[in-house]
Amino acid sequence: MASVTRYSEFRKGWPTVLSATVGSAVSVTALLFYSLGSLTAGLQAEFGWNRAEVSSSLLYMTVALTLSAVPLGWLLDRYGPWRIALISVPGFTLSLVLLSQFNGELIHFNLLFGLAGLLGAGTTSIVYTKAVNAAFFKSRGLALGITLTGLGAAALILPPLIVGVVQAYGWRAGFTALAVLSLIVLPFIFFRLRTTTVTAAAGPALTGKSRSEALSSKSFWIILVAFVLVGGSVPAVIPHMVPMLTDAGLTPAAAAAIAALIGLGVIVGRLSIGFLVDRFFAPFVAAPLFLVTAAGCVLLMWGGPSVAPIAALMIGVSFGAEADLIAFLCGNYFGLKSYGFIYGLIYGVFTIAVAVGPVWAGAFFDRTGTYEGALITVAVLLVAGSALLLTLPRYSQTETSDLAVHNESAAESRV
Repeated sequence: MASVTRYSEFRKGWPTVLSATVGSAVSVTALLFYSLGSLTAGLQAEFGWNRAEVSSSLLYMTVALTLSAVPLGWLLDRYGPWRIALISVPGFTLSLVLLSQFNGELIHFNLLFGLAGLLGAGTTSIVYTKAVNAAFFKSRGLALGITLTGLGAAALILPPLIVGVVQAYGWRAGFTALAVLSLIVLPFIFFRLRTTTVTAAAGPALTGKSRSEALSSKSFWIILVAFVLVGGSVPAVIPHMVPMLTDAGLTPAAAAAIAALIGLGVIVGRLSIGFLVDRFFAPFVAAPLFLVTAAGCVLLMWGGPSVAPIAALMIGVSFGAEADLIAFLCGNYFGLKSYGFIYGLIYGVFTIAVAVGPVWAGAFFDRTGTYEGALITVAVLLVAGSALLLTLPRYSQTETSDLAVHNESAAESRV
């Protein structure tokens, strides 16, 4: 068996990375999470909702994602990622079209976000990281990092794009634009489905821990709790970034431009963390990154608009890192045998924390008239999550060796 190098992995696996990157950029979490702040003012003006009420829509979306995460993981382990994505993308697009036509009560709006989460569950990182994890081992971290720069691209592009659409045509047009964007990934899915079906039957058997072995592992629970803390922190800030800056006196366009810098930070963070975790123990990379974001929240609280661009970059470097870190850690600690189930379970609980974050931050503002307490809380949660990750043991040599053998066999089957 010829040795697989980092170069040969990318030479054979780049179509998977490209398709997964595009998919991440137009996933349900990317399109709705990064655009809601730009849609908030229009929704408030038409329906009279407060910010906590607008943000509550994300809770419904992520509850739907959470409820679907474990069944989705089981389906992924059985049918593979590209078939699941092919079914999910049109359903997600339909939900966005329905949102563009919405005219009713808050509960109905929230239920439509829940529908988006349910129909769009197959567009999330659970699906695309499954494909990337199966194609890479020696450069897995970098491949996952590149894949999830799609989230950074969405964070960079969506705020000014949707603000411009909303200012010119209204919030309904904003949702219509999102519906069009969601379809961009379909040609890539068709291509990967066509090229991977031929070799799927000849692929090697997946190795790793069983579901029960993973659930009885201390590492599983450390990863889960750590990312619940992190998931309840940084995502609490993102949807409120534009309203936070307009409250400080900036125009919506200027606030959106600064918020878009989070996306630049996401891209830098994804590539950096992907490169580093291939070479260093992942918790030693993740903890400092989360602490940088904690410092960015404190800087934003103390410095206001004058330091907001720097703070946005600092916040962005770890935002979205949760998904690739969960994927990387699951692959290295538990293998690929039950990857969809294990990742789906951790990601599902993680999304609950993500959903609650914007709601409690919005409620904090509605109660106090300021985001200072929310920013302090985010910083504390990040410090706690970082400390917990540092308690993880080193990867099992047996597990990583099995993964290396699997990926070398998989690479050869694609030749």
